[in-house]
Amino acid sequence: MNYDFCMDNLIRVDDPKDWAARLSFTVQSLVMTARLALDNDGSGLCSDNERMAVAADTLEVVSALMAIVEDGADQMETSGGYGRYRKPNATGCIDG
Repeated sequence: MNYDFCMDNLIRVDDPKDWAARLSFTVQSLVMTARLALDNDGSGLCSDNERMAVAADTLEVVSALMAIVEDGADQMETSGGYGRYRKPNATGCIDG
């Protein structure tokens, strides 16, 4: 789908780590919404093309929100020394 604007440039936050957890639940809900739209027969209210277009639009928003979740999770890992940023102990091994 082609847009005159980039969804990633439209949806921004000042501090992604403050939003990451909250937006992860929103992303999950939007994905479920898109799945339900595609599974539903439309009850004659819309065509298959319209349902697919709505699902595609929803997934564009999901993609933009996931960028915030990913940045926030990365910032939290960096600042807390978690995940790939975990520091090895004195023996050179990573505990846990």
